[in-house]
Amino acid sequence: MMRCGRWIFSGIFLSFLLLSVSIVPYAAAETCAQWTAKVVSAQGIVQVQRPGDSRPQPVKQNDTLCSGDTIRVLDKGRADLLLPNETLLRLDQNTAVRFHEPEKERSVLLDLLSGIAWFITRTPKSFKVNTPYMNAGVEGTEFCVSVVPGRTSVSCFEGTVAAVNAFGSVRLASGQTAVADEGKPPVLQIAARPRDAVRWTLYYPPIISIRPEAVPSGMEDWKLRVSRLLDVGRADEAGAEIEKALEKSPGDASALALQSVIAVAQNDKEKAHSLAGRAVESDPRSASARIALSYAKQSRFDLAGAVAAVDEALKLEPGNALAWARLAELRMSFGDLDGALAAANRAARLDPGLGRTQAVLGFALLARVETVASREAFGKAISLDQADPMPRLGMGLAMIRDGELSGGRREIEIAASLDPGNSLVRSYLGKAYYEEKRDRHASSQLELAKELDPSDPTPFFYDAIRKQTLNRPVEALRDLEKSISLNDNRAVYRSRLLLDEDLAARSASLGRIYGDLGFQQLALAEGWKSLQADPANHSAHRFLADSYSVLPRHEIARVSELLQSQLLQPINLTPLQPQLGQSDLRILSGAGPSRISFNEFNPLFLRNGYALQASGVGGSNHTLGDEIAFSAVSGKFSYSLGQFHYQTDGFRTNNDLRQNIYDVFAQWSISHKTAIQSEFQYTNVVQGDLTLNFDPASFLPDSRSESRTRSIRLGIRHELSPGSNMISSIFYRKSRFPSHLGVRFDDPFFPVDIVDELRTEQKDYSGEVQYLLRSERMNIVAGGGFVRLDSNSVDDMVMSSSGIILTSSSTSTENDISHSNLYLYSHLRYPRNVTWTLGASGDFLRDAKGTVADRNQFNPKFGVTWNALPGTTFRAAAFRVLRKNLPPTNQTIEPTHVAGFNQFYRDSQGTQSWRYGIGVDRKFSADIHGGVEYSRRDLIVRGFDPLAPTRPKDYDWKERLGRGYLYWTPDTWVAFGVEYLYEFVDRDPEFTAGIEHLSSHRVPLGVNFYHPGGFSFCIKETFFRQDGRFLAQGSFVGPGLSTAVPGSERFWLTDASASYRLPGRTGIVSIEGKNLFDRSFRYQDTDPFNPVIQPKRTVYFKFTLAL
Repeated sequence: MMRCGRWIFSGIFLSFLLLSVSIVPYAAAETCAQWTAKVVSAQGIVQVQRPGDSRPQPVKQNDTLCSGDTIRVLDKGRADLLLPNETLLRLDQNTAVRFHEPEKERSVLLDLLSGIAWFITRTPKSFKVNTPYMNAGVEGTEFCVSVVPGRTSVSCFEGTVAAVNAFGSVRLASGQTAVADEGKPPVLQIAARPRDAVRWTLYYPPIISIRPEAVPSGMEDWKLRVSRLLDVGRADEAGAEIEKALEKSPGDASALALQSVIAVAQNDKEKAHSLAGRAVESDPRSASARIALSYAKQSRFDLAGAVAAVDEALKLEPGNALAWARLAELRMSFGDLDGALAAANRAARLDPGLGRTQAVLGFALLARVETVASREAFGKAISLDQADPMPRLGMGLAMIRDGELSGGRREIEIAASLDPGNSLVRSYLGKAYYEEKRDRHASSQLELAKELDPSDPTPFFYDAIRKQTLNRPVEALRDLEKSISLNDNRAVYRSRLLLDEDLAARSASLGRIYGDLGFQQLALAEGWKSLQADPANHSAHRFLADSYSVLPRHEIARVSELLQSQLLQPINLTPLQPQLGQSDLRILSGAGPSRISFNEFNPLFLRNGYALQASGVGGSNHTLGDEIAFSAVSGKFSYSLGQFHYQTDGFRTNNDLRQNIYDVFAQWSISHKTAIQSEFQYTNVVQGDLTLNFDPASFLPDSRSESRTRSIRLGIRHELSPGSNMISSIFYRKSRFPSHLGVRFDDPFFPVDIVDELRTEQKDYSGEVQYLLRSERMNIVAGGGFVRLDSNSVDDMVMSSSGIILTSSSTSTENDISHSNLYLYSHLRYPRNVTWTLGASGDFLRDAKGTVADRNQFNPKFGVTWNALPGTTFRAAAFRVLRKNLPPTNQTIEPTHVAGFNQFYRDSQGTQSWRYGIGVDRKFSADIHGGVEYSRRDLIVRGFDPLAPTRPKDYDWKERLGRGYLYWTPDTWVAFGVEYLYEFVDRDPEFTAGIEHLSSHRVPLGVNFYHPGGFSFCIKETFFRQDGRFLAQGSFVGPGLSTAVPGSERFWLTDASASYRLPGRTGIVSIEGKNLFDRSFRYQDTDPFNPVIQPKRTVYFKFTLAL
């Protein structure tokens, strides 16, 4: 019994002991209800002295401090603290800080007793720092305070700081330093390189893995000392140790490699590369030297060289965990996610206790959208290496991807405090502030990123997006062009980590900047160049689709580029506008509820959540329209629901239009390699005669038509390997097209009325597949497709006179047309400033019913793009095209252009054409851009012999197309533009489609004004000149049956618009007037699907809201 009692007592005692052990650390960490600081990172010996305690206590990560506590960082130590108002405080060695009760809500009062402290604060309220000789009053900034016996200094790196003591005060701006000696007022002090004073804050990536217990006594002990010094940012002391080692062993590879890493961290790229090269020469078998060389090469954006250096390191030391971790980082830079994960797992297995390996594993998992596992790996990395900023950055990105924006931003702020000189972290922090609509902070972080690494294009690109949304498009254009010049003269679409699939940043914003300026033709040049460089870049396709919306007769190219972009895109939160995929909206330019392009109110980070965008228009001719789109992302699944409505009575009798579009789009990333998508769309259109003919009286007052269509599309994208992709699209559509046509011949003796009722039912099937290969010197696009159209038509016609039926007929017609095609396009870069486009396609058209006739055709493709001089690009092309059968959406995934010359026009079915063109685009200066283009098209158009209507016949048509542009931005608030569009048409008189001959000139002159407050004004004056021979609407064609009437017209039209951007990027309201002086004119529109003018004044009020 006594033995049993002893066991019970022992159990109770052991339980009490375990409970005590578990409670004591918590009690030490949580000693007050309202903490004044939380320990984010503690390196070396860090202690806290609490009121009433006789001895200081050690501090560890996640401990909290209370009012009255004093924290001390001892020699060779470093600490990071998070304050309640989200201020980050980094303490250097030999630093002491005492915290006091806050004077008021969200304000902080602390004493810096000695040492150096770096502050990053974004609080909008006051922030106070007391020192023995000077106090600092802060208003949202980054600054450093240093206290030594007899002196305090304050250096401001961002924002403003008030340096105050009893003898005077000084207000500091960014880049300024103030010093106050004991008993003297603060004075400004000139510091040539103020950031040199805070080198202790930098992070130095490890290249040598050393464990203290594994280091034998002797010569190698210096490496451990250097490693420990770099861990806490003591680069100068580490440098002294390295110099001692070099004195003993000149040319020591490890010493030179460590010097190289220090130079990389301090942004001395050339020195870093030179030292790493010397290290490799000194010891070709040193893995650490090769790892250092990889960092040096990456700092110079030589990613291929960086990979080669790490590969050599692994050949020398296959079991080097740091080398495997480094390889995983670099493989992610190339988008090799499988290879990155394999290397990261290998590194983690080799050394699971190394923080760097866990961090890289986290990034590899995050790239595959495995956020739970990535957050676990980042958490381990943070606990293993509290000083490394990368796992904090990764944790922040993973949290943002899961929809935790504020928490993720806080982690990225911690990453910035751990390595304030890291340009990449600053860019991401700026993006996070942008997402939170904290523009001032976003601006400062992006400016810091530019300053820290002027050759990194990333911050310039994101700052361009930011400035565009603030109504500063001229400044945005300059930043955008800077980012392009820093990225091998290609537009920057990807961030360097390839983790934030920021669709909006890589597509809509580029087009929007050019669109706001009215510089769309400049945008086209950049879009073509980007696609030649990377035909699998979904952003470049989207960019080009948006830019095509302003060019006449480019609707097939626009919707086709959109389809290619959708197939290649990752999942995203951008609402899909239902009107985007429509090639025949027939809405007057500028009269729709929103632009035919992606909306600018899109996130820079892909994250779980939802978005809602609504647009509306109301105005002349009883015009009303709206477009509403809702989208959401959850994990690897995204969807978008959209509705579009538009109605107008038009500018004349029977010119009305009513249309409704409903769209459902869903996308699922099965894995990082494979994604599938589906889209369902319903469209209903009712319209009168919308054509604009040269003779204003030439229209059909009794012509009505309707279309009702339902369609479904399935798509898939699969990555075979990095740089090798396949996409496929399958399409089915069912349509009904009832129409009514009434024509009256008013003969005074024998009037005749003809009424024709046509009912058509049509089914379309199509499938396409495409392979894309990208390499350094060559890109290949190859593929093929099949389209089949089945239709049944019933045509009832009644001819009468004075109510008496003269004749009637009912005719049924069936069509069965199929089209197959194969193609191969190659883009060869030789020499580097010349891209050759060489390819061919084959088309096979079959008409089972004989309405078009069969055709097989081989089509050679040739193009060249030559960057002859900096800022100068010459283009030339020659190619052949068969107008193939397309789905009613007119979309195809075959390349739409050759060297910037459009291939696909809305010609009649089976038309053969050759196109020859030449063009040049020139950047004359930072403010002036210009270009010209000229081409000719020789067409053989398939029609019918008017004397034998059942027999197909070919007709010769000629077209000449020209355009030019000159854009000027003399100041940040104004942009001027002049363009020239030329079109020449000459057609066989027997088959003219209403135009026998046409010469048309259009010269728009525009000026745009922008105010940073959100207001914009645009005035455009356009000169039109048109000469030709035209046929009346509905007239018969054929020899002797009709005669074309000559006509000539010259006129000017004035358009104007004003807009205001709502605060917080919540929307835009605008008013737009077209043909303000109500000018009547005669004009033959050659692009009825995209009308640009009307012979009547129209005014529209529009709005777009984003939630």
